[in-house]
Amino acid sequence: MSAFLAGLRYEALTLRRERAVWLALFALVASVLFSLHTGAARVEAQQSVVAAARADEAQRLEGLKKTLAKIERGDLKEDLPPFRDPRNAAYMGGGPAARVAALAPTPLALAAVGQSDLFPPVVKVTTGSKDSFLFSDEIENPANLMSGSTDLAFVILFVYPLVVLALAFNFLAGEREQGTLAMTLAAARRPGATLAGKLAARVLAPVAAALLSAALGVALFAGWSAVASAGFAQLCAVILVYGAFWAALAAAVDALGRSSAFNALTLAGAWVVLTMLAPASVNSLAGYAYPAPSRIGMVLAARAASIDADKARDAALARYVEEHPGERRDRGREAALRRLATQDAAFQRVEGVVAEHDAQLSQQRALTDRLEFLSPPLLAHRALADIAGAGEARYRGFLERIGAFHEEWRAFFLSRAKAATALAAADYDALPRFAEKVGSNAETAAPLMGVLAPTLLLTAFAWRRLLRAKP
Repeated sequence: MSAFLAGLRYEALTLRRERAVWLALFALVASVLFSLHTGAARVEAQQSVVAAARADEAQRLEGLKKTLAKIERGDLKEDLPPFRDPRNAAYMGGGPAARVAALAPTPLALAAVGQSDLFPPVVKVTTGSKDSFLFSDEIENPANLMSGSTDLAFVILFVYPLVVLALAFNFLAGEREQGTLAMTLAAARRPGATLAGKLAARVLAPVAAALLSAALGVALFAGWSAVASAGFAQLCAVILVYGAFWAALAAAVDALGRSSAFNALTLAGAWVVLTMLAPASVNSLAGYAYPAPSRIGMVLAARAASIDADKARDAALARYVEEHPGERRDRGREAALRRLATQDAAFQRVEGVVAEHDAQLSQQRALTDRLEFLSPPLLAHRALADIAGAGEARYRGFLERIGAFHEEWRAFFLSRAKAATALAAADYDALPRFAEKVGSNAETAAPLMGVLAPTLLLTAFAWRRLLRAKP
């Protein structure tokens, strides 16, 4: 241990005199703080959207209740059109009385965008088919989606490894090329422990900078309660293990005994492969193996189903009029039944397309979950997204709860509409409510173990080579 600490202390004193080291650490700290600042602004915007949607829901329902009270008291003399009549269940459930299903940001949502830029934080559930409310609002510019967001996850996955590699890529080769390695090995009682201490000093600097700046940024933009949470402890664990992986990779390459130039080129290539090529290949392979149906196809299928339902309803109505000439027609009732038939047809058609889409996505996810163990950055990103409450699992659960609530909402209104039962004040008080799930259960054990396993293998390889290091 004394040899390890001696190497660590000597290397730390050497690094303190290097301006380039301080510049790299400053850039890392600035990147972390900037990413958390932009993340806090993004979270604030999401919270504003959720608050505005809930306020709009309360205002709409209050307005419908007031109008209904006027009708019941006889204060409203004019006849309201069906789509404005608060007693009409066929129309009220389709929009005016729609409930809001919201996914509120978690305390550490500023750490990663995850899938929050692909799914809206608020969905207005109606009696229509899912495509009429799930995909009605595009919440992000496609150009922004292509370029990605500068969040803490981006800094940790891409910038942080570069700083670790820049400090650790030639801790052995540099001394060999300067002619000081022979003196280091000769002066140390345990050369391997001394070299490990020198490497630890180079690695601890960026790791400590990342951890401290993350703690400072989260405290500034999310509050000390977020720093004291279990999620922040998981975040620190991801930063620590992910940095250890890149340090072990640098040590393994440097322990091969090649030149600094060889180490730099090899590690740069590894960074490109692991952070860019491997994730892109995994996603492309999953999409090629299990292609999901087109969303345009789903919209066209729903539209075709609505048109077919309209034609069938018109044909049935024409036959009825022909068979019952002179009978008085209730055109309001006919319009309501036609709307219900159209919604049912579109609902059935869209449900089939959505089920096929979900089945393909499930197969894609299963394949991706197996292949992402080939890329530690993919595992780290999954862990960071889950910690931020923006992971795939949380959004999948959100959509499943929306699906269950959609069924409950349709049953509430369509049963009354088909029975021609007018909505009363008691019905508005008994409207179904979306069950919101507070917080997120981040599953970081498997991703961390997936990153830790190659880290230990690389560390063992590097240690064996360091024990046999020669000038």
